[in-house]
Amino acid sequence: MRSRFMTLKAPMLAILLVAAGCSGEPERDAGSTADQVIARHVEAIGGAEAIDALRNIRIRPEVVEPDFTVFGDYRATREGRMRVDIYAGGARVFSEGIDGDGGWQQAGAGAEFTETTPLARAALERGIEYNLFGLRNLAARGHRASLFGREEIEGVNYYVLHIAMEDGFERFVFINPDTWMIDRYRETSALHPDLDDEERPEETILSNFAEHCGVLRATETRKIDRETGDEVQRTRALEIDCNIDADGLNIGRNEPAPPAPG
Repeated sequence: MRSRFMTLKAPMLAILLVAAGCSGEPERDAGSTADQVIARHVEAIGGAEAIDALRNIRIRPEVVEPDFTVFGDYRATREGRMRVDIYAGGARVFSEGIDGDGGWQQAGAGAEFTETTPLARAALERGIEYNLFGLRNLAARGHRASLFGREEIEGVNYYVLHIAMEDGFERFVFINPDTWMIDRYRETSALHPDLDDEERPEETILSNFAEHCGVLRATETRKIDRETGDEVQRTRALEIDCNIDADGLNIGRNEPAPPAPG
């Protein structure tokens, strides 16, 4: 009963796809560039100054999958450290993170600490990118963005950005030209890389945007398996805090876990 978050993954929640996963060939757009689209997006979500002012973030999500519902407590810092604790039935059932000694995981309170797999650690690192940096200064952090074209979905003619992360991971981001929000993204990834490394083509739909520390972010997501059409995960951020006292984050593996939600 473990879960990976994207931001809202953000969730968070947490927070990518290959070109073959896109439905059809997007319409080309000679009138815009990736930098221009990203600039409009950054301004719409709060501006560069607000994004750059984020030092840390804490997200407490509810995560619903077909076989279970769990609650999480996700913390991450701009310096590249993070921890997420997962609770079910009031008990901590799983924790993982990146601290000064590297990537780690623990199968519940009192269990032995083990190292994360390379695939799982990469997913955790990308979650920090998405939750604290987003599309701001991609090149400065070693990543690349290009305008893949336009694609109409449910009446919206989205700008489609191809994001190539420094580690080789790919995501297609769909930016709404009316709001300049990221409404959805597509990637091929493992939903729970620490349990099963099978990668599946997935689409995540983001909604219910709200401002936290001057930055708009999605507070709800739905993840769809693009081959089967099945919903494989739904998240809802119950609380989001940012720029809190670092001493209260308890990110290290040997630090006490937060109390169970509720």
